[in-house]
Amino acid sequence: MVRPSEAGILFVVATPLGNLKDITLRALEVLKSADLIASEDTRTTRKLLSTYGIKTKLISLHEHNEKRRTPEIISRLKSGWRVALVSEAGTPGISDPGAYLVRQARAAGIQVIPVPGPSAPIAALSVSGIRAEAFVFLGFLPQSLSKKTEIFSTLRYQQLPVVFFESPRRIKESLQVAVRILGDREAFLAREMTKVHEEYYLGSLKQLTEMISEREARGEFVVVISGAKAEVGQIDLSDLICQLLEDGLPAGEVARVLARDLGLSRKELYKKIISIKRGDDG
Repeated sequence: MVRPSEAGILFVVATPLGNLKDITLRALEVLKSADLIASEDTRTTRKLLSTYGIKTKLISLHEHNEKRRTPEIISRLKSGWRVALVSEAGTPGISDPGAYLVRQARAAGIQVIPVPGPSAPIAALSVSGIRAEAFVFLGFLPQSLSKKTEIFSTLRYQQLPVVFFESPRRIKESLQVAVRILGDREAFLAREMTKVHEEYYLGSLKQLTEMISEREARGEFVVVISGAKAEVGQIDLSDLICQLLEDGLPAGEVARVLARDLGLSRKELYKKIISIKRGDDG
């Protein structure tokens, strides 16, 4: 379809996590009226489009071709095309490709409009029962055990709930690291949300770790872990510092983490950390 040479629009469209009925009416209108749909997984998107009789042209835009394909899409947008960006599931740019295209479109003066809808972190939090005026979102955890250990160590005293994604191959290890570092907190597992075999579990981290260890894990997981309950006044600062140093964090990172989570002076914390490392802290 040829458009007049007026500025186009990039629509960032949220699509179902699994159940195809979770698409919004507005999203269907945008996908149908767009000149082009850029999709992370064209196979998944084709199923959605076929279900609703949408025949809009479809191209791939994933982590391996996003930078190469973006100039082509920007050119189309500049010529007046309406482009819809979708990920395999949920909202583009949230642990999925899309942020690079959005930034380039904005830099080119293209209007970028969200078409909100399904989001896995929000969906999991909504049914977890864990209070969350705010939360820390980690996306997919790194595969490296040392990196996971480092991430959880920085969150040991964070009082906000923590949400992350994990694959079936790594869920057991990630829960084991979490319970070792964070302690036996309340946690929630959501597996295959909105799909045929969706499952939800609320319990302690130890209980959930044991459950996963005793069965074959399948499908992707969203994990919600409640925040730390300790108040700053109840915390032994020297003990905190020693625990984080034992986890392998460098002094500067320990100071940054504690300053962020406890609202203390980073400079004074660093002095105390160095004193403890030297054995001068009494």
